[in-house]
Amino acid sequence: EPTNHLDLEAVLWLESYLQLYRHTLVVVSHDRGFLNEVCTDVIEFKNLKLTYYKGNYDTYVKTSDDNIKNSMRVYQAYQDKRAHMMEFIDKFRCNAKRATLVQSRIKAVEKMDLEAPEPIEIEPVWRFGIPNPEPLGRPIVSIDDASFDYKTTVEGGGKKPSGQYLLQDVNFGIDLDSRIGILGANGAGKSTLLNLIMDKLEPTSGSISRNGRLRIGHFTQHSADKFDLQLSAVENMMASFEGRGDQEMRSFLGKFQIQGVDAVKPMLMLSGGQKSRVAFATLAYYRPHVIIMDEPTNHLDMESIDALVEAVQDFRGGLVVVSHDQFFITSTCGELWVVGEGKATRFRGDFNEYKKLTLERTAKRVAESVKS
Repeated sequence: EPTNHLDLEAVLWLESYLQLYRHTLVVVSHDRGFLNEVCTDVIEFKNLKLTYYKGNYDTYVKTSDDNIKNSMRVYQAYQDKRAHMMEFIDKFRCNAKRATLVQSRIKAVEKMDLEAPEPIEIEPVWRFGIPNPEPLGRPIVSIDDASFDYKTTVEGGGKKPSGQYLLQDVNFGIDLDSRIGILGANGAGKSTLLNLIMDKLEPTSGSISRNGRLRIGHFTQHSADKFDLQLSAVENMMASFEGRGDQEMRSFLGKFQIQGVDAVKPMLMLSGGQKSRVAFATLAYYRPHVIIMDEPTNHLDMESIDALVEAVQDFRGGLVVVSHDQFFITSTCGELWVVGEGKATRFRGDFNEYKKLTLERTAKRVAESVKS
């Protein structure tokens, strides 16, 4: 998991570096964009077996799907042929004139069974939904000339900024149809911007207005760590939503495949993926108008990332995402904002254009560093 705590610029640099690396590289990662750029082969570890594929991650997915479809056709053909032969055997088993043919078919079926292809087990695809919120007037969040200075002091009842602004003169709005991806280096102010939106920080100057009925849901790489692990998933949900009953929470958690004993045993006994599902359930139950995500994919497996992408795509509320995961950004965000050098500005282009620009800027910086 080399990309987990890197910003996007560092991930893109690492990709370009490893593409030129002329030695063996073995990577475990859930970042499919990174795998696509770096890997020439994929080893799948599944059902106690290693299966080898040529190509990058996308090629592996296509080849694996094709192999499964082909294996299903082969197995279905075997079952159809066997059923046809068994029909003949059952029909003429007591017919003396057909005894030789029946025995021949029985031997053929026995041989087929010895050489039978393995049945294909299709793992159920886990998906979840986030309830859509009621409509709100536009804009639901409006940021006007907002600046933020962590070193602001209070003198004479007023704010006195140090002049070292982390963010300055930020202007943008969020509506129910917003799909905003926030990009920038670590420390540039991305998380600060999210905290300003969520009213966890106040701007040093300027204003941020929010609809009075606005509900904001927050999901981060650490969301699953905020639960009391001595309590069960049901108890944690009831603690988050006071007044809700045990059965209501058990039923809701069941939609996220937290069922039976898993719903009532201490959460410290749940897997990391199961804890993430409890976090998803908590987010969904809140019925937010806007979802704010800060590196949501860091501790998720591929299945959970896919489920989160589909849930967000179907969600009819606003979305603001900070992520270094290229697949997640391109799958969920139609609007990109770049935070850096004290500014937050809209990027007038798609992610591939931003990626190209970032690589060019990084290459120039590296070249200048080498010269000096």
